Amino acid sequence: MLNQTAEYQSCIQSSEKVSWRLDELLPKDTVLDFSRRFLSDALTGTSAFSFLSTDEKLMLNQIRSNSYAHLFLFLEEYAVALAAQRAGLELHGNATHMRALLRFTEEELKHQQLFARFTSTFARGFKVAPALLDNQVAVAKAIMTKSNLGVLIFNLHMELMTQQHYLETVRGNQDEVLDPLFCNLLKHHWLEESQHTRLDFLEAQKILDQEPDSLGAAMTEYGELLQALRGTLNAQLQLDLQTFEKAVGRTFTDAERKELAESQERSYVWGFIGMGMKTPLFLSRLRALSPVAEQRVLELAPTYYCN
Repeated sequence: MLNQTAEYQSCIQSSEKVSWRLDELLPKDTVLDFSRRFLSDALTGTSAFSFLSTDEKLMLNQIRSNSYAHLFLFLEEYAVALAAQRAGLELHGNATHMRALLRFTEEELKHQQLFARFTSTFARGFKVAPALLDNQVAVAKAIMTKSNLGVLIFNLHMELMTQQHYLETVRGNQDEVLDPLFCNLLKHHWLEESQHTRLDFLEAQKILDQEPDSLGAAMTEYGELLQALRGTLNAQLQLDLQTFEKAVGRTFTDAERKELAESQERSYVWGFIGMGMKTPLFLSRLRALSPVAEQRVLELAPTYYCN
């Protein structure tokens, strides 16, 4: 195995190079440009509805984009707990490992503050108050009942998913004109998360060195966490549709509401689960832990390939 302490030190140095300040990235007095789409249609799936006007499609894209930001605030509640717990295990142990994990913790807290500021800014300028999930602490506590290895693998999925989102739908997207401010938020979020994925992998290796038989149970937990995530996404989707109906000021027919709900569910599941499971670096990281882990994901993935 590589010298892990050198790897942790490298994570610290890389993190320092890409670090950013909240007030510089999103000043408190920011005013959003609601004439633009924030997220790519590849992530929101909002352009295909024949019964929506151009303005309504734009509004749905913006509601989904705001919920996207909120879901990272929501889900990073457990990531903070995970990083802090792993750092605590290094107390009176390896100072370099602990410093890297504490930096991970601080950056996840900063990300929560970034997305909280964005959703507050969005609410100030949008037509109606968006409905957003508010049970992130309870969800984080439920996630943290799983083993650290199971949660690390789930977290590796989530963090590499942000990389795939940025690379595919922002940096590699030549077909859509998206809001530059929101694209910049996604870029800087990804830059720091890319260091966290390295730490997730190193911490998972550390556990497997100590508990080589723990992988099977951890992969089962990963599958359970994906199912729980699907429930969270569906709960936010229902709130999105309530917000959308209020914003457009009209009631959809049962058939239209059904089409909206089914299409948006596919979009959510693909964006947060299916897309993460196919991320090449996620699969290669799992393969490095054990080919069995990669195979388990490949067997499970078709369930979530909804796009």
